[in-house]
Amino acid sequence: MRDVYITGVGSYSPGAPIPFTEIESILGKLDKLPPKVSAWVDRMKPIMEGMLGVEYVHYAMDPVTREPNESVVSLSVKSANKALEMAGIAPNDLDLLVYGGITFEHFCPPTSVMIQEAMGIQRVAEYSIHSNCTSTYKAIQLAADQLALGRYDNALIVSAQLSSPFLRAEFYNQDVVEKSQILLRWFLSDGSGALLLTTDPQQVKKPAFKILHTYNESIGLGMGPDMYCIVGGHRVNPVETYKHGWHHLTQNFDRVAKLSIELGKQASDTMMERTGMKWEDIDYFMINVPTKHIFDQVNSDLKRGKNLTNLKFFSKLATRGYPGPCAIIHGIDDFLKDENPSNGDIVASVVAESSKWMYGGFALEYLG
Repeated sequence: MRDVYITGVGSYSPGAPIPFTEIESILGKLDKLPPKVSAWVDRMKPIMEGMLGVEYVHYAMDPVTREPNESVVSLSVKSANKALEMAGIAPNDLDLLVYGGITFEHFCPPTSVMIQEAMGIQRVAEYSIHSNCTSTYKAIQLAADQLALGRYDNALIVSAQLSSPFLRAEFYNQDVVEKSQILLRWFLSDGSGALLLTTDPQQVKKPAFKILHTYNESIGLGMGPDMYCIVGGHRVNPVETYKHGWHHLTQNFDRVAKLSIELGKQASDTMMERTGMKWEDIDYFMINVPTKHIFDQVNSDLKRGKNLTNLKFFSKLATRGYPGPCAIIHGIDDFLKDENPSNGDIVASVVAESSKWMYGGFALEYLG
């Protein structure tokens, strides 16, 4: 088995940062809501600002016309180019490309080959992974395992999210929109991220990471879904879809708030057990959640009963909003820019995806 390294990291947040207080003015006010729902929105806005801790978001759309000015592919390419530049690798040096996310450019062809086309890559093995928060973690495991086994040498992982098309006022059927669908407007963000993985020690330019462990598991039997958009499959009639609001992105906030902390801790302990790691060995833990109150609770609960006085928690979602699957790549990129780790420090992350309760995780060794 060969060692696998992350030698390139790229992230991208489109447009100017939008303060929390201006989100509604950019997305458009939902001015046709039933009176009770409208009053609830006005009451909840300042409460959510404090709970979420989101200071800014980014949207890939014209702030006046609300028309999209980026695609999933264009966002992906911008991050991919940054990761390739950092690693010093040309697009045609790649032999594996993995895209992970919930927003795909088309139903068909897969987004991975559209990214290949946009980057001018002549030949490459490719995968597209359909998942939400865990898709990047799954992509890391898939690519790292294939490289370690010797099938490929250089892999590009890309993730992108376009949330704004689901959040614009024009998107909603306000007669049937639910409160849980409106709440998502206050923290979801657009963005992309990319990682370059290699097995060649000669290509490792510091700073870099060595991949130590990856973790991927679904425990969602009989649970959820607790984040979903059910348009698709047999629900493709546009008139029926709009009438019933099947196109609305939904999250069961009460269930997510109740389950995500406990299941996140469970996932973290399971990853430790499966990989043979010890909490005392970890120097930095990246919490990939979109809300401040969950971050604070996880921080407190993970340390409780453990002698982890030196463990540092890291998250920068407040300044970028939550761009879904690529948020963890934003975190890795910002970690390299903002932190001052020591050579050999262990950086770990675990996420619990609420769509059908899946876990993803990894442990990296910092090479500085």
